[in-house]
Amino acid sequence: METTKPDQPRLRILVLSDVSGLGLGGVPVFNMELCKGLAQRHDVTLLTVDPDDRYDAASMGRQHGDTRIVNVPDFTPGREPREALESLVKGSPAGYGLLAPGDEPFQLVIGHSRFSGPAAKSIREQWFPDARLIHFLHTSPVRLDKIKNRWEKGARNAVSERRIMHRADLVTGVGALLTAECERLSDQVLHVPGLHEFVPGTEIGELIAGPHGGAERVDLLLPGRATDEIKGVDNAIRTMGILKQRHGATFHLTVRGGPDPVKEPAEHQKWVAKVKEYGAEGNVTLLPFTKNPDDLVKDRERADAVIMPSLHEGFGLVATEAAGRGIPVLVNAESGAAGFFDKAPGGGNCVVRVHEGESVPEAWAEALEGLRQDLSGRWDEARTLYGYLAEYSWEHAGDAMAQAAMQTAPATQRSFRQRYFGRRTRQGPGGTVVPAGTRTEWTVGPWYDGSVGWAPGAAREHAAWHEINPLTRSQSVKEPARTRRRPALQRSRSTPARATVTTT
Repeated sequence: METTKPDQPRLRILVLSDVSGLGLGGVPVFNMELCKGLAQRHDVTLLTVDPDDRYDAASMGRQHGDTRIVNVPDFTPGREPREALESLVKGSPAGYGLLAPGDEPFQLVIGHSRFSGPAAKSIREQWFPDARLIHFLHTSPVRLDKIKNRWEKGARNAVSERRIMHRADLVTGVGALLTAECERLSDQVLHVPGLHEFVPGTEIGELIAGPHGGAERVDLLLPGRATDEIKGVDNAIRTMGILKQRHGATFHLTVRGGPDPVKEPAEHQKWVAKVKEYGAEGNVTLLPFTKNPDDLVKDRERADAVIMPSLHEGFGLVATEAAGRGIPVLVNAESGAAGFFDKAPGGGNCVVRVHEGESVPEAWAEALEGLRQDLSGRWDEARTLYGYLAEYSWEHAGDAMAQAAMQTAPATQRSFRQRYFGRRTRQGPGGTVVPAGTRTEWTVGPWYDGSVGWAPGAAREHAAWHEINPLTRSQSVKEPARTRRRPALQRSRSTPARATVTTT
């Protein structure tokens, strides 16, 4: 299939994120990297509502490269940042310093899931109706909350995602796993948006020499908060107990994300007790979560392999961050990273699969024993993967996504109340856009719960409440008819808070 290179002219892009930057969580870090990548070829403005009284505009400017940052802090008690971001539409772009007299309006508006997606939808519709709207999906809401036994919350979040997708021009999944979920969630709307598979960029660092300790000592690193059950830290410690029983002190795991022993002594002791309970004492080190990127760099440079044993991971940037230094990685099969590594040269041994009748800790123990037996070979494979990742930078990712969005139907042809089917595309090497056909009419099929499918007649307790009735699902995205307003871009309204503008 023919691929296309991103050769579109320089675009004016508005990105919305409640907060953005290092140490603020997965989506804020993703957004920071996305902005940096896009800003290498386009004029990018980031709109945030970070209320931190220690907010450092100069530091944020350095983190976000050539992005222009407009921060409008909100100090309303009890209001979540995402709600504050959506409330900004009551003002005007000129009032926040987004547009100066004579500026051309934005051509792309980007939002992230339910965090900034509602705000991006409202701002596109009321301020920049001719712009294309890109909506990112960062997690599978149903699957994530199924794991946490919060079925109804996951269902409500899925409905929120659909309402935004109904008005989007392009829905973008971070990796193949979430692209499939993007397609499922947006299938049943009248205006079926374009679908694009986005591959998060990898920052290629200096190649690390290894392995370090050889087969006699295998040092593993798990970057992830222990208290977040999705990250699979509990299973990883159980695995270390199995390996200690079989191989003594050969394997050692460092968890970067345990409770701070000074700030959270009681919680820290719970995890220390858990290490002992699982028979892994002496084979596990719990380090507290850190916002200092230098700590993470040093952690990786000491590791023989980085592991990501999450129960579910939309993509898993910790894996590609390690691969971007030439370090072997092992990831869970239910992740976007697994889908990427499966197709990448040197990535064939990166994915850990749990077979029928096998427990998760046993599967990981077997995978880690395989790593130890061929540690030098795995480092050779990691170097091959390292070379391939140079074709998947954040600049490449932004280029491909922007081009895919600009290839959707222009606003003059847009009608959200008529049937429309967007294109399917995916990101190829070097920022290319690979066409993958056109979306088609939705038909009843297996329901997706993040791991397996089930038929519409499946037992009620096995399905989220909104997925039992397809009619209910279809109606959940309908909105009352309204007249679309096109207000003047320069209209003057009161601004709820002082905007901080950072330009680098």
